[in-house]
Amino acid sequence: MFVLSENDTSVLEMPKCIYLNFQCINKILSIAENREKDKSNIAFDFSNTSWIDAEATPFLGVLVQNFQDQNLNIYAKLPENQNVVKILEKNGFLFTYGLSKNRLADVYGTTIPYSVLNSRNDDEIDEFLENRVFKLIHQHIKKDEIEIIRDAVNEISHNVKDHSTQSLLYFCGQFYPSKKHIALTLTDNGITIPKKIKHKFTSKLAKSDFDLIEWATGHGNSTKNVASSGLGLFDIKSNIEGIGELTILSNYGYWEQKSDGTKNHHTLSSPYPGTLICLKFLTYDHEKRIHSPENDIMNTTENLLF
Repeated sequence: MFVLSENDTSVLEMPKCIYLNFQCINKILSIAENREKDKSNIAFDFSNTSWIDAEATPFLGVLVQNFQDQNLNIYAKLPENQNVVKILEKNGFLFTYGLSKNRLADVYGTTIPYSVLNSRNDDEIDEFLENRVFKLIHQHIKKDEIEIIRDAVNEISHNVKDHSTQSLLYFCGQFYPSKKHIALTLTDNGITIPKKIKHKFTSKLAKSDFDLIEWATGHGNSTKNVASSGLGLFDIKSNIEGIGELTILSNYGYWEQKSDGTKNHHTLSSPYPGTLICLKFLTYDHEKRIHSPENDIMNTTENLLF
């Protein structure tokens, strides 16, 4: 797809499969961190990639944006595997960054397109949610569960507006009919949760980043002096239990909660330059679905943002 001078290009070899799990995320961040930093070109090499989860593209988008902010040129080498190419062309990731002129139609209505939005433009965010997200998923999850998505978006957009010099939000999602779940990822490339907590609470300077994410998801914990509008991480975490999974990635911290409430925490070898939230909802007919949290949402009294 591209012809570049090897002397001026740092090639990032992407894994065979790209998922939003700890092993894959840690590997990609390490590859990006340990690149040849004296090169002016960055080439994402997907030659050996045979699968990518569409909801992982916002994670890649933040890396692309960070490289562009350093005035580096971005290129991509696509694989012969057309499944990967179709995913990246159908959700618009390649098109967004000028890496492909093709944008495939979403024939089956399963794609929440890759989008980069202005966190300070509430109308733009609302239009995206209504016309790109909720229209696709409303047949597969309950109305009150949709509010969890809305509140997660409000959570991270408030975070960007209140604490970051960056104003961009990165979105993408996918409905997997055969796997019976819907995945939606949103992220910023601003100040991370651990950095904000350490700035406000010096007593927590020695804590690991995943411990600080765990603290941020605790009841009543906040870096704000007063409560803000919208549900916070504690409420999102509580309401999704039994119907889906929650993954949070921020600085060196990787935190996830499974549908049965079990949690996994890890420390990344290289930092993620932002805060990423991935929501994975089990559809009505998924055998692991436990309950609906519709009453929990309505009865929430603590509305704290991290």
